[in-house]
Amino acid sequence: MDGRDEAAAVAAIEGEAGGDADEVTGFAGIIGRHPRMQAIFEVIRRVAPTGVTVLVTGESGTGKELVAQAIHSQSRRHAQRLVPVHCGAIPEELLESEMFGHERGAFTGAVTSRIGRFKLADGGTIFLDEVGDMSTKLQVKLLRVLENGQFESVGGVSTQQADVRVVAATNRNLEEAVAERQFREDLYYRLRVVPIEVPPLRARREDIPLLVAWFLNQLHTAKGLPRFTVSPEAMEVLVAYRWPGNVRELKNLLEQMVVLGPADCVIRPETLPPKLHGRMAGDGATSGWTTPPWDFDGRGIDFYREMESIEDRIIARALDISRGNKKEAARLLQLNRTTLLEKLKRKRESRAIPALAADASRLGPIPLVPEPQAVPVGELLGLAGGQALRA
Repeated sequence: MDGRDEAAAVAAIEGEAGGDADEVTGFAGIIGRHPRMQAIFEVIRRVAPTGVTVLVTGESGTGKELVAQAIHSQSRRHAQRLVPVHCGAIPEELLESEMFGHERGAFTGAVTSRIGRFKLADGGTIFLDEVGDMSTKLQVKLLRVLENGQFESVGGVSTQQADVRVVAATNRNLEEAVAERQFREDLYYRLRVVPIEVPPLRARREDIPLLVAWFLNQLHTAKGLPRFTVSPEAMEVLVAYRWPGNVRELKNLLEQMVVLGPADCVIRPETLPPKLHGRMAGDGATSGWTTPPWDFDGRGIDFYREMESIEDRIIARALDISRGNKKEAARLLQLNRTTLLEKLKRKRESRAIPALAADASRLGPIPLVPEPQAVPVGELLGLAGGQALRA
């Protein structure tokens, strides 16, 4: 979009979200007024002109590629190419060729020579998305390019040179990958010259109205779709939902609403998908917290047992979100790590109490994210089923 379109979009956001002209709503195509986003904008401003390597981390759908685009657009290389490489989407046997090129006859099907994306990005920026999925063999070659800009194509014998600024991104915890010898330590520190962590959407809920207004305006101006608005009640639902798919999920939902929504072009609570309703803020559609299970029936309940069950669910959810990283789970729970470890130890010892698992199951299943060679959360908490937990 040109400057006038962007100004109009920002004005629409400020009008619909209740902002004013003095508040910053975005930077280089990234929308956000939350302090964590403002801090990211400042880092981009300072790092973009330098040419140093940047590692962008965050959950899937948070906008890591937008950060890479912003860094490139604000850099001295903005007139040259920004070349993306989606490391997790390209088969390992083809990724080396995609990155460094290949010579004719280098492998079956290589009927012509082809330059790689590093050479294509010469003078510009290359964006290595999901770099944590790269094989250790390619990690060695990438390290060499980062150190001296040199590489050989697949099947080639001559050394090529490329002046490329590298921005990498991953949703993996590379520190854990290094500890598990799945990612090279020297490459990790070479990529992480300047780290930028993009927060999940649930950690910056105040930005949801801004994003809603922005996307609805884009759907109208860029795609010619009807201009939709959101009722205050529907906005409350959107803000309360956990958004496991982050900004990407929000964008896709709004596009669905605009295409299939009501004729009066107003999104109301009843027009939103069922999964967005009846959930506690901070939890998602699989949480099972739709209605309280305590109907008493004149018999009463064991208050402390019920509270223990709720605590089990909250801890299990934190471990689920952090993918079993106990330090990160403690941060999400705003507990000391030692406090969380003590709670886990106590719950592990309490597995002898059969009611613990039964009562916890009444609140719904814990989402399963299987990981090999891991300890199930169910075993640690005494719950049925479980989420994998790394020791």
